[in-house]
Amino acid sequence: MGEKRMCYGCMERIPEESTVCPICGYHESTPTDRNYLTPGTLLNNRYIVGILLNHNSEGATYIGYNQSINCKVLIREYMPTVFCSRVRGKATISVNPQQLVQYKALMADFTELNKNLAQMRSAALINPTLDLFSENNTTYAISEYIEGVKLVDYLKDNAGELTWNQVSTMFPPFFTTLSLVHNNNIIHRAISPETIYVTEKGEMKLCGFCIPTVRTVHTDLPCEMFHGYAAPEQYSPSTRQGTWTDVYGICAVLYRILTGCKPTDAPSRMQNDNLCAPHEMNPNIPKHVSRVIMKGMSLFSEDRIQTVTELVTQLFEQENDAAPKPVPQEPTRRQQQSKQQRHPEPEHRRSPQKETFHTREDYVVQSHENVIDRIKIPIIITVLLVCVVLVIIIVAINLFGMNTLPAEQSQIETVMTQPPYETNNIVLESEVETTEPTADSQMPDLVGKNYETKKELLEQDGWLYLEAEYDFSDEYKAGLIIEQELAPGTPFQSGTTVKVVVSKGPSSIVLPDFEGLTLSEYEAKLDELGLTAHNSEAVVNYDYKNGYVVSLSHEVGEKFDMTGSETLKIYYANNPEPTSSPEPINTTPAEESYGGEEPNVDIPPEESIEPPPAPMPE
Repeated sequence: MGEKRMCYGCMERIPEESTVCPICGYHESTPTDRNYLTPGTLLNNRYIVGILLNHNSEGATYIGYNQSINCKVLIREYMPTVFCSRVRGKATISVNPQQLVQYKALMADFTELNKNLAQMRSAALINPTLDLFSENNTTYAISEYIEGVKLVDYLKDNAGELTWNQVSTMFPPFFTTLSLVHNNNIIHRAISPETIYVTEKGEMKLCGFCIPTVRTVHTDLPCEMFHGYAAPEQYSPSTRQGTWTDVYGICAVLYRILTGCKPTDAPSRMQNDNLCAPHEMNPNIPKHVSRVIMKGMSLFSEDRIQTVTELVTQLFEQENDAAPKPVPQEPTRRQQQSKQQRHPEPEHRRSPQKETFHTREDYVVQSHENVIDRIKIPIIITVLLVCVVLVIIIVAINLFGMNTLPAEQSQIETVMTQPPYETNNIVLESEVETTEPTADSQMPDLVGKNYETKKELLEQDGWLYLEAEYDFSDEYKAGLIIEQELAPGTPFQSGTTVKVVVSKGPSSIVLPDFEGLTLSEYEAKLDELGLTAHNSEAVVNYDYKNGYVVSLSHEVGEKFDMTGSETLKIYYANNPEPTSSPEPINTTPAEESYGGEEPNVDIPPEESIEPPPAPMPE
């Protein structure tokens, strides 16, 4: 039998000579991301790292192999790439010094979460932490490898939805486990068909636990949100989250399973909530189940079902499909009178006797009403007649107003300018008390952060807009925020524009040496120091190569004031090419030997040189 080696794609043994795994199809030459662990890396002298399965802003999950007990595992590595990077060619993580505090704080949250999960090993339907250790400047959590499929894939294999009978069989153990999770002070915040697995036994397991920062917008880490299943409070960092947050998620999952449709995401519902009730989309869903799901997905947390126990109680209690009838209340006397007026008693049920007054007060009231009825009509007629007379007088005044005496005219004008209605109760638009928008967010700390980076991050979803003013700063480098209009922690309404002051660099710099630098290299050096206002001029100087800096308009080492209007000028070499010389004249070897000069030797003409005598024969 041939030698076997480990396939890093599925952690199964395959023949040594195989380049492609016959089980999972993984090719040994598949390229890997250098930001993450290389397959084959050994951790804690026990765990072999396989391929990367998934990652988010918190870290990465790999398939792995435990050599001690010979089984597959899942390896979760704390690796927030916004704070750190992988050392090239090594497993070690290098942390940005300016973000070391955030890196350590969130790693403490990561460790605390996995410690809590490690205490829940008895819970069968979650994936608890089995091992936790530190290595490579970070922390690793080991959990069991799940043999199963995601719920979203399970639904695809079951016509896209399940019946209420199937759900009522599968979900009760899952509800119990989720309640235990909440009792251990863990809120998942990402319950969705992507984080629930269905095992080969048909059991449901909850996975995908992360620190809260990853599951809330506008925090230190980019958020991983499962839209349609995330609760509204996860879209605002200032809103309180709790067990009701997971109730929203699990009810959204039930909505998807029973209807086959993904629910509308919370921000869209906040703008226009047109989400249909489940039984309207599928009449086979019991109406009381539909009502409970919609209540569990209420947009306002105070109106929502608060705990999983309460959710289970309402889902599985025996209710009629009809809505509960309101409790009858004793009608008031006014309501009784109104009802009698709308629905008079039939003639055969009325008493033939005259109206009887049981008390003196009833008689006084009735008598008073009769008196009013007798004088009401004459009063109305009188008022109408007075109005008609007034109208006639006004018309007459308008027709004959030109002949009216000045004194009379002033009196008439005084009467006419008085409006026929009260104006005290009319409120002008300028007097309307404008209500301040409700604050739903808290101002982050921007000082010391890069303006362009923060602007892009904050404005990408319309949460906070930045308006920059630029000023010199000897403390902060150019491009960093040095002041902000709202102090950190100040409440504000999403979409607010906040003014910030951005550093232009120091007010003065010491001019650096230019020796041995080209123009572009020296300009880049000045730009790095914050001096961007400079010009260049070409000069002829054969002591320097073309393109190299020759001199400055100021002395090297001098302090240059960048707040003034003066501009630094940089002179660089731009020497013309030498003109072409005539063709060289061929010289004799003698001329070459003597540097082209005539040797001071008398050489007789060629014809005057006699050949040597021929030798005599012996």
